[in-house]
Amino acid sequence: RKIEINVDNIIEKLLSVRNSKVPKQVNLLEGEIKGLCHKCKEIFMQQPIFLELEAPLKIC
Repeated sequence: RKIEINVDNIIEKLLSVRNSKVPKQVNLLEGEIKGLCHKCKEIFMQQPIFLELEAPLKIC
């Protein structure tokens, strides 16, 4: 199932509190958080330098 989210809107929400003198919470819906995680995973999986490895790993 494909989750559609507005990434720009979420970024705006997060950046809107960054210069606040007092800590503020950003309210995101569960679907927005899940969608953002899914979108991040899609982007990372498309990167050519990303390697999917399984344990045990031996580095010489």
